[in-house]
Amino acid sequence: MDADHPELAGKVIATRNFTEEPDAGDNLGHGTHVAATIAAGGATHRGDAPDARLIAGKVCAARFGCLESAILAGMQWAAEQGARVVNMSLGGPDEPGTDLREQAVQRLSAEHGTLFVVASGDDGAREGVGVARHRGRRAGGRRGRPR
Repeated sequence: MDADHPELAGKVIATRNFTEEPDAGDNLGHGTHVAATIAAGGATHRGDAPDARLIAGKVCAARFGCLESAILAGMQWAAEQGARVVNMSLGGPDEPGTDLREQAVQRLSAEHGTLFVVASGDDGAREGVGVARHRGRRAGGRRGRPR
């Protein structure tokens, strides 16, 4: 996320980079967009939770994508930082059984009381809901025509 974006001014209290890229900046703009949707409080836009404080863990890289090890480390870090809600706008296939992300959500929710909000259905019927399908999680989906 771009912690210097005017709509997020003063809201970002911690950042950490879990990728191989040199900094925690948002190369694609997706993290900044999602953060502003949640917490924008500037003169132009207002997010759903404008009084929220944000921490940003960069787990996806422009070149290498989202490595499972980076995602798991970011989830652990966010929960240990005391995040009450962790947004995971990460799509992915719905693997059979319980995968490592699902296990991490279950464990971290139990240990820290963290609520994980997980992307679901961004690619329409072609994509499963993965970790979002389990009890104790909340799923956020895309409305409208599939991309």
